[in-house]
Amino acid sequence: MTSSVPPKPAPARAVVTAVFFAYAIGLGLWAGSIPVLMRHAGLDVTGLGLALTLHTAAYIAAMAGGGQLARIVSPRRLMQAALLANVPCFGLVFSAPSAPGLTVALVAMGLSAGLLDLAMNTEATAIEREMRRPVLLGMHAAASAAFGIGALAGSLIATQAGPQVCALLVAGVNLPVALAVHRLGPRLDAAVPPLATPRQGGAVRGVLLIGIVLGLTIAGEMAAQMWSARFLERQAGELAAFAGAGATFFAGFQAVVRLAGDRLRQRFGDRRVILLSLAIAAAGFATVATSHWFVQSLLGFALVGLGTACVVPCCFALIARRSAHRAAAALGSASLVAGALRLPAPLALGAAAATWSEAHAFAGVAVGMLVALWLARPASEEPAAH
Repeated sequence: MTSSVPPKPAPARAVVTAVFFAYAIGLGLWAGSIPVLMRHAGLDVTGLGLALTLHTAAYIAAMAGGGQLARIVSPRRLMQAALLANVPCFGLVFSAPSAPGLTVALVAMGLSAGLLDLAMNTEATAIEREMRRPVLLGMHAAASAAFGIGALAGSLIATQAGPQVCALLVAGVNLPVALAVHRLGPRLDAAVPPLATPRQGGAVRGVLLIGIVLGLTIAGEMAAQMWSARFLERQAGELAAFAGAGATFFAGFQAVVRLAGDRLRQRFGDRRVILLSLAIAAAGFATVATSHWFVQSLLGFALVGLGTACVVPCCFALIARRSAHRAAAALGSASLVAGALRLPAPLALGAAAATWSEAHAFAGVAVGMLVALWLARPASEEPAAH
């Protein structure tokens, strides 16, 4: 006798892992080619800070709006649409002939990438609930690996062949993955285990605090991703073709930790993992800020990757676990809170780098990681139930 049961989530897990890879490969290619794009577009460091701020605003708006849109459109449909939109958006970024053109392209790319971020994490947390064991960090590991590959490839390709070639690579990855998502079909939700209902005040406070921790952490990740190439190029101009190595070390160590991250979560719990991770991230940014040579900087970016690896996925898992039946809306709300901190971060980093140096900017990020560590203790506590 055959019973009616939901389909096994393993195929969906593989497809969504591929979505994480596709999401990050474009961002990595972009991060590694930033110095070349700046020169081609005539964009200075202050202009880059402004462009990244507008990009971040679009990204946050897409995540927050996606949380509400997911009430009527399935995350799988949103993933497919965002993957397809990424192709022309990244094409504009890698071919922008002027500073205004690059800024507009980054805003468009922020919209597609932000929507994809929200949709894929919503789908990933649903898969984790179905499987009833931690799997989210394994998917994020694919994103870290893709970003690391893309960052180094982006600097090499942009300097040797031109950034337009990067746009072709983005299309070559995103289009097949979009087709795989389409073939996956609609989600047939498995039964979700009943959860204790937190008091409303505690739930709101939890989302607020987690949102702040997310904002500070993602701002730190953006600093490592988007400013490391310029920092290393200025530190060792003769190694300009390898300026993407900082982002590669950051993402590579992130990927390695994330591969083991789900086992760490299972053994120690999300709270302990978050606290230790933020401490390591602060030490990494301090190492970069005090660096005067290329190898020390790479070590610092590696520590940043190691420290930030688990924070965002663990925070997403905490939010989804507390709001199992409305995870997309809860993730969107937390992303909106995080945006209040993320939004001014690129502009502030650009101003600090222009006024003092990139080293001073990274020192400020180290302080931000310590603030996140202080807030993470109450943010990661399980809410009281009734």
